[in-house]
Amino acid sequence: MNTAKKAALIFIAILNIMNVAAGVIVQVKLLFNGDVSSILPIRTEMTVTQILLFNFIVVAAVIFLICIVLTYLVTDIAYSPLEIIKNCPQIALIPIIIILLASVVSAVKAGTAVDRLCIIASSVTYLIFNVFNFGAMVTIKEDAE
Repeated sequence: MNTAKKAALIFIAILNIMNVAAGVIVQVKLLFNGDVSSILPIRTEMTVTQILLFNFIVVAAVIFLICIVLTYLVTDIAYSPLEIIKNCPQIALIPIIIILLASVVSAVKAGTAVDRLCIIASSVTYLIFNVFNFGAMVTIKEDAE
């Protein structure tokens, strides 16, 4: 395995760890009604839950886009998104599924229907992002062999 692919794998692994940690932090904040402050300037009327989820999904989307670009930059052949998704190891999704289940509990506890919908939608989007992100790691590793 060449240096570029090793560096890409390490970088994506670090991003994935940060992404999972962000998911855990968001669910803890939701479950215990933690106060949040937005890292992004939001000029519209939103609930604390919506602000938290908006910031979270923006961070997850940026990590997802980095994984897409990095995968296509370091692999020798162009893999289709479906091939990358199929490479995702199911065991890597265990923490993501736990986060998804916690989001169901958070959605039940949410005060408004809009917050419930936002929690479920962001969690499903987060799951899809992570399937690709973990699949990207395996794809780069397989491409190196």
